[in-house]
Amino acid sequence: MSENTTGPVVRFTPMTGRERTYDFAPLPCPPLHAPLAAALQTRLAPDTGSILTLAAADTYFGTIRRFLAFLSMQDQPLASLDDVRPGHLYTYRDIEGATRSAAGIGREIAQLCRLLQDAPYGSLHSSVWDLIKAPRKITGPQPPRTAVQLYSQREYTALLQTARTDAAQIIARLTASEELLAAFRTAPKTLSEKEQATARLLDVMDRTGRIPHVDGQRKQDTARLLFLTLADAAPLFVLALALGRLRVTETADLPSQHVVNHGDVVFRINQRKEGTAPCRWEIRGEGHDPLESAGDIYLLLHRLTERSRRFSGSPQLWNLWTGRSTNLSGHAPLSRHAASPLLNTWAHRHHLTADDGSPLTVQMPRLRATAKAQAQPQPRT
Repeated sequence: MSENTTGPVVRFTPMTGRERTYDFAPLPCPPLHAPLAAALQTRLAPDTGSILTLAAADTYFGTIRRFLAFLSMQDQPLASLDDVRPGHLYTYRDIEGATRSAAGIGREIAQLCRLLQDAPYGSLHSSVWDLIKAPRKITGPQPPRTAVQLYSQREYTALLQTARTDAAQIIARLTASEELLAAFRTAPKTLSEKEQATARLLDVMDRTGRIPHVDGQRKQDTARLLFLTLADAAPLFVLALALGRLRVTETADLPSQHVVNHGDVVFRINQRKEGTAPCRWEIRGEGHDPLESAGDIYLLLHRLTERSRRFSGSPQLWNLWTGRSTNLSGHAPLSRHAASPLLNTWAHRHHLTADDGSPLTVQMPRLRATAKAQAQPQPRT
């Protein structure tokens, strides 16, 4: 955090993307800026904070902005954060809750309470400190969640079989290019003129990350000779989600950093409330289909995305050639928001159908819930 002449500014550098600054100067209630900025800085700290993405950081700053706007409308101006009382929190809940769902106001209050817990020691009134340690005292009990509808066995099997068929073709395509590139670099005279021409393209792409122009050929078709593209992401994401059974956000944000330990691949995932946590997936290894187990598909993805990670500079596992990136190479992490339309486009292209004959949509929470249910031991009859 750095101070300027009008108010504190909090700077945040996400795991991917450019630095963003959060300027408190335009916000109301200036006496509360410093402690709330300190709280936000604690949330965004690279080593100890729990926030890794710009989207998450933006939601926290949005909560601060709304809360300060609410406090600025009070009859009695607040001289410090210590002037906030439980009544303010309850009234804020009621006002915000008038235009938001129960789940939405629950998330808002939970974020506000986490921020206030990170405020400098002694800056909160004791009654508020006791309250924010249990946000549900403010929001009340949350309504029960509606159970996620599972895919039928036929629908689920069709999704996985189609994903495995496509993934096998992707592996074969990239493996053939790898072998051609290796032959070009070690024994070019063994290749035909046509093979050498293709290999020269591969060599340029491997060294620079750039996709050369080829007459009569789309750029993405040239890129897919050596890199994963957006069209490849769908079947691989279906398999990673089904086999790993992590949350959608955890699957999209898988890290590339890992270790192999006692036959398992081990890495850390970012969880919404608990911070980072270790995850261990079994590796079945040689002789087994890499598209059948979570550990093997993780290592497969790590190999297939290595080049794009090199050019994007991102630590995220899911990197591919998208044609757009901040460094103009065209390589970038896969956005979790882009995954859903990619999956449905993929399912429709393969004419996958639901049990009622309608086009099958790929709902990622539904896919995960079905995978978890399939993994449960079946009761004996």
